[in-house]
Amino acid sequence: MQVFEGKLRSTFLNSIGRNSISSQKAYSSGLIHFDRFLNSLPDSGKKLDTETIIPMFQNQQINVYEILDNFVAYLTQLQNISIPSVKLYVAAVRSYLEYNEIDIVFSKFRRRVKMPKHYRDEEQPIDTQDIRKLLLKCNNRRLKAYILLLASSGVRTIEAASLRLQDIDFKEPPIKITVRKEFSKTRRARIVYCSDEATEYLQQLLDWKYRNKETAKSSDLIFSVYFVENAKPKDIYFRLIVEFEKLLISVGDGMDARKDNSRRHKITLHSFRRFCKGIVSDQAGSDYSEWFLGHNYSSYWTRKEQERRNIYAKKCMPYLTILDYTKLDTRSKNIEVALKEKDKAIQLLTKQMAEMQHSQEEMRVLLRNPKKLKEMIQQEG
Repeated sequence: MQVFEGKLRSTFLNSIGRNSISSQKAYSSGLIHFDRFLNSLPDSGKKLDTETIIPMFQNQQINVYEILDNFVAYLTQLQNISIPSVKLYVAAVRSYLEYNEIDIVFSKFRRRVKMPKHYRDEEQPIDTQDIRKLLLKCNNRRLKAYILLLASSGVRTIEAASLRLQDIDFKEPPIKITVRKEFSKTRRARIVYCSDEATEYLQQLLDWKYRNKETAKSSDLIFSVYFVENAKPKDIYFRLIVEFEKLLISVGDGMDARKDNSRRHKITLHSFRRFCKGIVSDQAGSDYSEWFLGHNYSSYWTRKEQERRNIYAKKCMPYLTILDYTKLDTRSKNIEVALKEKDKAIQLLTKQMAEMQHSQEEMRVLLRNPKKLKEMIQQEG
């Protein structure tokens, strides 16, 4: 079906695109579905589309709430459109109509337009053993370095794919990574760190990439294995998704399971970000984890860069190490020593409490026998 591209629509989408290209594409999809919905309506003597319906709304020839409610019903009947997508497309159409001075009262919208309810499914968690199982089966050096980076730094998938040589400072461990604001979801640049283990695999990837003495440019994308001009992070990301899905299938053991009534896998590349969030939150606190993952965090939580680095190195990195067995053994021994020390402390406290209880019991006996207590005092005197 030919999609009508008019002036009103293009002007609206251009305004959305100033802040986010992704939002522009999502809103464009919503308007395309709205066009198809309008074309499917019974013939009213005039062709309806996103352009011609605006004056009809303005002249109150058509009820805007009735159209939007029917649009929701139309979307829910389509195959392969999730409830979050339905809500996004309706929000896009609402924004388009309001941009063109069609007033939509929120209270009326809630009463007249019934949106489907979305019940969020619990995400399948992964742990260190799951990640290790994937990495041991992985023969793709680029994917292996990518997974270790995601798991230890918590960066978003597209943020990792967009990293350039100049964005990583290898001088001091743990290495400092600058996430570019152009590829950040919040449109703010930020600094994160990754484990020494991930650093080692990144170095191996770069050594292999420049094995033929090619000149490394600071603007080269780290995960681009081809020397092409203007390589796009999204192309790299899509290739890595394909390789990751192949890896899930090869590992088996339920790793490649999909969500109910969905094409999405239960374990995705985003699962490593959730894994990192859990570890960092448990070890360094929620404020640090919110800052580390690029979420909104309290403006009162401030730390200098070196202190943030030390927190990651001492508290988080040991628990974000997946394949470095020497560090894993050291961590296990440290935990074992700590448990033994705790047992000793508990035994000492138990002994002290028993002695205190014995002393209290002796005191009670003496208080019940004042004569004996008087004799003891005289003897001590």
